[in-house]
Amino acid sequence: MHLQHTWNEYLDSVLKKIPDIHADWEIYFLRRKTHSVEGKDLKLDKKKDATREFFSIRVIKDKKAGFSICSEINKIPEAFQLATTLAQISDQDEFLALPCPEQIKKVEVFDEQLINKEESLPEILINMQKSALFDRRIKKLRNAEISFTIDEKGIINSKGISLYQPFTSIMVHIIAIAEERDSQMGWAYRTERFLKNINFEDVALEAGKKALMLLSPRKIKPFKGITILSPYVACEFLELIAQSISAENYQMGKSLFSGKIGQIVINEKLNIIDDALSPEKFGSTPFDAEGVPASKKVLIKNGILTSLLHNTYTANRAGTLSTGNAIRTDRGLSVGPTNLYIDNEGEKPSPEDLIKQVDKGIYVVEVMGMHTANPVSGDFSVGVSGIYIENGELKHPVKEVIYSGNVIELFKNIRALANDLKFFGNTASPTLLVEGADISG
Repeated sequence: MHLQHTWNEYLDSVLKKIPDIHADWEIYFLRRKTHSVEGKDLKLDKKKDATREFFSIRVIKDKKAGFSICSEINKIPEAFQLATTLAQISDQDEFLALPCPEQIKKVEVFDEQLINKEESLPEILINMQKSALFDRRIKKLRNAEISFTIDEKGIINSKGISLYQPFTSIMVHIIAIAEERDSQMGWAYRTERFLKNINFEDVALEAGKKALMLLSPRKIKPFKGITILSPYVACEFLELIAQSISAENYQMGKSLFSGKIGQIVINEKLNIIDDALSPEKFGSTPFDAEGVPASKKVLIKNGILTSLLHNTYTANRAGTLSTGNAIRTDRGLSVGPTNLYIDNEGEKPSPEDLIKQVDKGIYVVEVMGMHTANPVSGDFSVGVSGIYIENGELKHPVKEVIYSGNVIELFKNIRALANDLKFFGNTASPTLLVEGADISG
């Protein structure tokens, strides 16, 4: 696809729409094309195609900023006028500024093979569903979905930035229902940039195995012991930590780590890394939503908080440099991770070896209610689905179990990481062994 050539022509059209406003300005452009198929119980139910075009306009004049958005190129002049008007009536802020051009590194984020696979999606979807039916106890399949997306992102500003990058992505999701005396649901999903990194059969098998694993659960008595967190569950807790590594939240006093830069904040053996330049990963990008070069950075090193995620504004406010972590939201600019993952530098056993170390605990495969966790205090109380562990063996599924604690204490009590680092979207974790878990029925 000759998208770069098309962008150059399109850029000329956009530049002609910008009025003479005597202020600093920025245009962020997104064009998204999505093709998806959905089905259940070995059937194809829906095929959908969607296209979205979006312009975000920012104007900064006299240290005052105004934002506006539009969905058509012909409405850019009108959007600029609105942004200019809003800037005039907004509060002055000495830290407002636009970034200047810098050298950008190339990153592999576009899969040419993916864009030619639309016609084969229905067949892939049906075959994926067939793979989930590997056991007679799996009775139903729901919400099987595959979607391909092409994102074109462009940024231009009055400082001379002019950047463009196309991205591809593929999302796979499936739910399997297993029945034997009771009914249990298992689900699995993956999101990748490149088709070769998705194994549809593995995703289907994961959903089916999870449903089977949870059949015939039993109640257990409350105890304080160990949890083994599956990679997906570990990622959910890591996402809670990620909110506190945002400089925006840090500066607003909404971070668990407020005032703790340079201090030990989690287990001293752990590192938390954000890597935008890892090839083919879902969160990878050569530049952020302001056009600042993206990079790899170690945010927590050996348990010590060494850095935060910054955009241009938060960096100016902190007297430092942007880390290339600006993101776009419905409210304008914010800060977010690219590819965030947890790691250590020691020996990594298998997940099975971690389980063998547990005298009494729970292998957690799913949590319910993570949205109720307090991102400022770190306190959480969530429902849990998983398997009871005794004397190093998986014994039986559990039901009506509550896992309570504090996310900072959880990360301090991580005693081991397995060798199965797995990405879910732009967050990754291996299986974790966590001590001091408060489990109640």
